[in-house]
Amino acid sequence: MKNNNDFQNDLLERLKDSEYAASYIEAAIEENDANFLQIALGDVVKAHGVSKISEITGIARQALYRMISRDGNPTIKNLNRLLDSVGLEIDVKAKSA
Repeated sequence: MKNNNDFQNDLLERLKDSEYAASYIEAAIEENDANFLQIALGDVVKAHGVSKISEITGIARQALYRMISRDGNPTIKNLNRLLDSVGLEIDVKAKSA
């Protein structure tokens, strides 16, 4: 039986894959739960390394930690920078009728 640390480590390893990370964040958005979305963003950042993301984006590590915290509320500009740094982008499309 896997413990919580094994699950978390497995998840973080899978989130290094852009396709998997995109599906994970998309699922969080579809749940329409802000807390789940913050957790999902945090997991993706942690999978790629907070220091590395900070360096790539130019966003201070402390600011990244605040953005991905439960109380975080990143601007669209910072969200785009964060997603771009891990090979993701926001895609808006018309709803199906």
